[in-house]
Amino acid sequence: MDERIFVTGLGMISPAGAGVAPFWADLCAARRRFEELTPLYAGMKPGVLGGRVPEAARTAALERISETTRARPRAASVFAEYAALEAIADAGLTPGDPALRNAVVCVGTNDGQADVLEDLVAGRKDVAGTGGFSSYSIADGVARAVGANGPVFTLHNTCASSNVALSCALEMLRAGVADTAVVGGCDAYSEKNIIGFSSLHAIGPVGCQPFSRGRRFVTPSEGAGILVLRTGRAAAGGRRPYAELLTVAVNNDARHLTAPDPEGVVDCHRRALEQCGLKADDIDAVFAHGTGSRANDSTEGAIFAETYPRAAITAIKGTVGHLMGGAGAAGAVAACLALEERLVPPTAVDPGDVELDIDLVTGAPRAVPELRYVQNNAFGFGGYNAIAIFGAASQGAGDG
Repeated sequence: MDERIFVTGLGMISPAGAGVAPFWADLCAARRRFEELTPLYAGMKPGVLGGRVPEAARTAALERISETTRARPRAASVFAEYAALEAIADAGLTPGDPALRNAVVCVGTNDGQADVLEDLVAGRKDVAGTGGFSSYSIADGVARAVGANGPVFTLHNTCASSNVALSCALEMLRAGVADTAVVGGCDAYSEKNIIGFSSLHAIGPVGCQPFSRGRRFVTPSEGAGILVLRTGRAAAGGRRPYAELLTVAVNNDARHLTAPDPEGVVDCHRRALEQCGLKADDIDAVFAHGTGSRANDSTEGAIFAETYPRAAITAIKGTVGHLMGGAGAAGAVAACLALEERLVPPTAVDPGDVELDIDLVTGAPRAVPELRYVQNNAFGFGGYNAIAIFGAASQGAGDG
């Protein structure tokens, strides 16, 4: 059985707009599109920044999915289905393609269809008009949009959800359940999420500044990223893959509700490397979780400084914000593009303000002609840790 798994298609929608191209352009330019969020309760401070998918991108997404959905779906579904359709087109496939009929569909999310509950609580809709709360409807909608009749999953693993979805899909492809998977993650703007972060004093009027001395706030965002995974046999004859998905390591340290546990995070790094037979020195670049919070960046940065001294580190949340359950998918899409372009985009911080002794890419994209292995970190509340490692696709991987 062919156990090599390749990424053959990418799809993205984010505050940069609809599509992979504007997402990558914003990352390479370290261009932020944060905006002030409307206060949601009397005690919420004004001026809090967040990332929202532009209205023009929402319209473009709705237009693209209109032929595959029976009713106007909610934002999370719009984002996921749009990204999935872009990803399969990028892979040279069309909805209902024979290659997709038995495909695995796996979507990670943090808040799911949270706006259903919010509409009910706020009295904007009654139960009959909500369209249902089940987050399974997100993955089911993706499966319907791409014409897949294989296993369908929605996973909730807080902000590690997308990488856990990648792990699930990788295991199923290697087990021979299918030879193609449509996998990623999404989250839409959630009032309960914003209120929760506000109560923790984790959001504010300054945008996310990962690994900087002055970092303080997370910048909540929204969007979706989807990847098409195919076995080497299925990928043969198609476009040259972006990358090979080597492994995804997942653990849960269950130490604290919100604070990261350094031992658990270190263990996840160790597992990821061991699972694909690599050493830390083999990793050329890391897309850090990099939320811009004091605790996360200190924990993650200390690991980079001690164990990954030669890796180029970047944190895209400084540019597009924290896509919550979709954060790992955004990092995975960016990691694959980095391998394709041999380019590591910068972190949107002042290079003179970097706190730790790490090789944080700032200012301009860094060309890495011999880029081979790229790591993508995703961690979440409740002790969830998930790390994916991608390798450069060999010249013959998609050529048969």
